[in-house]
Amino acid sequence: EGFEVNVFADEKMFPELVNPVQSAVDPRGRLWVAAWKTYPKWEPGKEMDDRLLILPDENRDGVADKAITFAKVHNPTGIEFWNDGVIVVSAPDILYLKDTDGDDVADVREIMFSGWGTGDTHAGPSSLHYGFDNWIYGSVGYSGFRGEVGGERHGFSNGFYRFKPDGSKMEFLAKS
Repeated sequence: EGFEVNVFADEKMFPELVNPVQSAVDPRGRLWVAAWKTYPKWEPGKEMDDRLLILPDENRDGVADKAITFAKVHNPTGIEFWNDGVIVVSAPDILYLKDTDGDDVADVREIMFSGWGTGDTHAGPSSLHYGFDNWIYGSVGYSGFRGEVGGERHGFSNGFYRFKPDGSKMEFLAKS
């Protein structure tokens, strides 16, 4: 009682909102969506139009008012907000993106670390969550990880992991 269901946003309203894979709400209450025009393929040699969208509801009527392309990111499978920016999984990389001039478009794009497998987008890293212990937690399928984080080599297949949000340390937690 007292609740209403409505469509907040769809591809008819915003054609760039195709194949949404991940979403999160930022500290300002705006919905962010990882939209994959190329879903489910990982084809770095081909033109892509995958992106992170911000869908604000500025007039608070329960419907997105516009779709802002924050950044073009190939196959984004996880997003988490940190340090006034966003950490994004885009295998083989973990990226840090940030808007520094207030236009809702990323001006900073840094690779924090690399090593995620790219053989199958359905088995890659995803589901980033900021933990109470100030680590970012995530999961990965059989694509696994083979790389270096904070000067330490890591190699694991499917399971759960965590990393410091500044990319300085990673730990493998458990096989799934």
